[in-house]
Formats: sequence, structure tokens, C-alpha cells
Amino acid sequence: MQKRLPILILSFMCTFLLTGCIVEADDDPEIDFGSVEFVFSMSDAVINGDVASSQFNVPAINRAVVDNGAVLAYVREQGTWTAMPFTFGVESPDLPAVDFTITMGFGFDEGFLEVFYEASSEAANLEEQPDRFIKVVILDDLSIPAVANLDLSNYEQVKQTLQLD
Repeated sequence: MQKRLPILILSFMCTFLLTGCIVEADDDPEIDFGSVEFVFSMSDAVINGDVASSQFNVPAINRAVVDNGAVLAYVREQGTWTAMPFTFGVESPDLPAVDFTITMGFGFDEGFLEVFYEASSEAANLEEQPDRFIKVVILDDLSIPAVANLDLSNYEQVKQTLQLD
């Protein structure tokens, strides 16, 4: 399999690092994909009740991605890259019990990505949640045989298979 790694230059609302790749196989169609890395910062998030979210302009999420592809997001948690959505419990300072949970998730449509914290209770102080480093992988077609057996929840496997930096 021959691989080319052209760098795509795209404009984003925040300063994003974007690398694009095309993987070619003898009898397979091309797989177009890219990756984006950024920080979900609480100082930029809009808090509305039990949700804190930020929207990002991502031109690489085009109609082909929305119709036939996938957007995969991973958050750095306890030394590993964890697929989103990711839910964690917040314990009471008085008792060793979970008071509420917070889910870190995302949504997308053509041209944009939204990343959010969503708490199970408005008692959660989302402003105290840490900024998070996020990696996003964008695939334009999931029907390609090269990605058929790829564990999309495993960032290291996705990174190795797609030869991401």
C-alpha cells in the first residue's frame, strides 16, 4: 500500500493543527482523512445550566463526512487517549460517593464541531472543570475495506493505521 501525507491548510476559528492524508490501496478507493488537535477551554465555553460547550469551525467536516464518514474525538484522561463520549463521576468532599456525573461529548455537522461537558445535575460547577486536550479524526467514508476492521474507539490503533502524527 502506497501512502502519501500531504498537509492541508485550512482556516479555523482557533489555532488548530491539521494534517491530512490520503491512503491508496491497489484495488480500494482512496480514503481521505484528517486530524485536528485543540484545547477545549472553559474560558471559551458557553455555560447554560448543566451544559458547557464550545463550537469550532472545521471546514474538513464536509458533506461526504456527514453523509458517509465519521468524526471521532478523543480526550486525554489519566495518561491515555479515551474515545468520546466519556463519562466520569464527581465525588462529594464529605463522603466517598459519587454526587453526579459529567459527560464530555461532541456533535458535528457540515463545517463545524461542538464539544461539551454535560452534568447530570445543575449542582455541578462546570466552571471548575479542567481544560481538555482533544484529538479529532475525520474520515470521509466508512465503507472502505481498509477501515472495516479498525477499532475506532482505540486512538492508538486509529493513529497507527492512518499514520497520524
